[in-house]
Amino acid sequence: MATLMYLLTALWRGSVNFWRRLRRRRIDWVRMEVSGALPELAEPLVWWQSRFGGVATPVSLQILRRRFERLADDPHIRGVVLVIRDLAAGWAGIQGLHEILHIYRDAGKRVVAYLPSADTRAYFAACGADRVVMPPTAYLNLTGLRVEVTLFGDALRLAGLEAEVIAVSPYKSAGDQLARASLSPEAREQLERLIDDRFTMLVETISAARGLGNEQVRALIDRAPFRAGAACKAGLLDAALYEDELEAYLRRLDETATPETTTPGKGGDGLALIDWLQADRWLPLPPARREHRFVGVIPVVGAIATGTSRRSPLPLPILGGNLAGSDTIAQALRRAERDNRVAAVVMHIDSSGGDSFASDLIWREALRLSRRKPLVVSMGDVAASGGYYIATPARVIVARPATLTGSIGVLAVRPNGATLLERARIGVGVISRGANSGLFSPLRPLEANERDALTRTVFETYAIFKDRVREGRGIEEEQLEPIAGGRVWTGREAALFGLVDDLGGLPAAVARARELASLPPDPRPPLLMVRGGGRRDLLPRPFPPAEPPSFLSALLEEALRTRVLAALPFVFREA
Repeated sequence: MATLMYLLTALWRGSVNFWRRLRRRRIDWVRMEVSGALPELAEPLVWWQSRFGGVATPVSLQILRRRFERLADDPHIRGVVLVIRDLAAGWAGIQGLHEILHIYRDAGKRVVAYLPSADTRAYFAACGADRVVMPPTAYLNLTGLRVEVTLFGDALRLAGLEAEVIAVSPYKSAGDQLARASLSPEAREQLERLIDDRFTMLVETISAARGLGNEQVRALIDRAPFRAGAACKAGLLDAALYEDELEAYLRRLDETATPETTTPGKGGDGLALIDWLQADRWLPLPPARREHRFVGVIPVVGAIATGTSRRSPLPLPILGGNLAGSDTIAQALRRAERDNRVAAVVMHIDSSGGDSFASDLIWREALRLSRRKPLVVSMGDVAASGGYYIATPARVIVARPATLTGSIGVLAVRPNGATLLERARIGVGVISRGANSGLFSPLRPLEANERDALTRTVFETYAIFKDRVREGRGIEEEQLEPIAGGRVWTGREAALFGLVDDLGGLPAAVARARELASLPPDPRPPLLMVRGGGRRDLLPRPFPPAEPPSFLSALLEEALRTRVLAALPFVFREA
C-alpha cells in the first residue's frame, strides 16, 4: 500500500512539474507577507473552516521553512520581499524566522524586508533580511522593551474576593497576579534579569545586522522613534520608499548584484515581482520521497490541564486560552510508541505549565516512550514550570536563546469568597467531619491546620518535581536548588546551568533525533505529525463518564477550584 501511494504521488508531482515547466512564468522576486503569532507548527483547521468558513491556515515557521526551501531551489528567483505586518510572534519565534532567512541567503538569494509600520518586535524580525525599507512618512518605533504586569489583588479584595497563595519560593510568583497589588522584590529582580538578557539579544542582533556598535545601537534606541528618513541616516534602514517604488528599488539592486547572483539575460528587461500565492502555482513541487522511518513530532501547546486538549473559555491569567490535555498528549505519545514508522520522537513544547498532576501524567508517558525510542524536546517561546517538567525524560533538550524555561517550582491557589458572601448577606450552613474537610471550600479562609496541610502538598509536589529534574538531567541537589525555586531563565542561561543541551529550533532537534535513531543526516527531513484525539485508541478510563455538566456550572467549578500548579510566574506582556 505504501509503495502504491509513493508511486501515485511521484507520478502526480512529476506530471504537475512537467506542465509547469512548459508554461513557466517569469518570476524574479516573490512578495511574501508574515504576520500574527508565527507558531512553530500550525494547528490543523477543521475541514469545514477552510472549505466553507474561508479561514486560512495560520502561517507557521514550518510552513515558511518549506516555502523558502522551494524558492531557494529555483535558480531563476533572485529574492523575496518580506512584508512584515502586525507581527505578534514571540522572541524565540522571531529567532526561528532569522534561521530560515539566513539559510535562504546562504543559498545566494536576497531578502528585502518591507515594514509598513514597525515597532521593536517587527524591526527585530526585519534584522534577518539583507535590506530593510519603510515608507517615507512611517515611523520606526524602536523604543526598546517594556514589561507590564497586571496585578488584581486589590481589585479582587474590593469585590470581596481573595486568592490565598502558597508557593515554594517568592520567585514562584504566578499567584501574585491574583494575590498582590504590586510586584514583590523577587519578582521584580527576576523580570529585571530577563528583560536585561532579552535587551542584550536585541542590541546584539541589530548591531550584527546593521554594522553598528552595541553602544551606538543603545543610543539610537534611547532616541527613537525615528521617521524613515532619519532612520536611514542613522543606519537603521536602507531606503525610505513607498510600496509601488519597490520594483524600481529591486531593479537597482539587481544592477549592482555580482554576476553570481544575477540571472543571465535578465538584467535590463524589466522585473517580475509577484505574490507568493501566484508563485506557488508555478514553482515546481518537491519530488516525492520514499521513506520507511520518520521522526515523529508531537506538539504540546498551551496551558497543561487534565483531560483532552481544548480551548478554555475562562479569562484566567494562568489557565485560560488553549489547554494541552494530558489525555490527548498521552494518546499521541502512545501512538508514536506503537508506530513502527516512528524511529524517534521530537516533542515540541510551547507551554508555560499548568496543572502539576496533569504534567506528571504526561511525564510518565514521555518516560515510557524514551525507554523504547529516542525522545528529543524542542522548546518554543516558553517551556517553563510544567512545560519543563514534561521535558525532563528527553535524552536531549533544545531551546532557542530567547526561550523562557526553568521555573522549577510549585504553588497552590485557593479562592476565598467569605467577604463577598458577607457583603451580599448570604449565610452558609456548614456541617463537617474531619479537621481538614474545608480545605477546598472557596467560601471561607484557610484555618491554620488547613494551611499546613496545603503547604505540605505543595512542598511534596515540589520535591517530586526536583526528583524528575535530577533523574532526567543528572543535576545534584546542591546545584539544582539555586536554579530552581521558581526561577525563570532564558534558553542561553539555561544552557549554562545544564537545564538544556543545545541552542536551536525544531530543525536542530530533529537533526539530533535522527542522529540518536541512527538515521542518515538530512537537511530537509520529512516529518510525521503525531497527534492525540479522536475516538480511535482513546485511553481507557477507570469508570464510565458521568453526565456532562452544563457550560455555566463547568465554568464556575473551574474558576473556584483550588489548584496545585506548576505554572510560569507571569505570562507577561511586552510593550
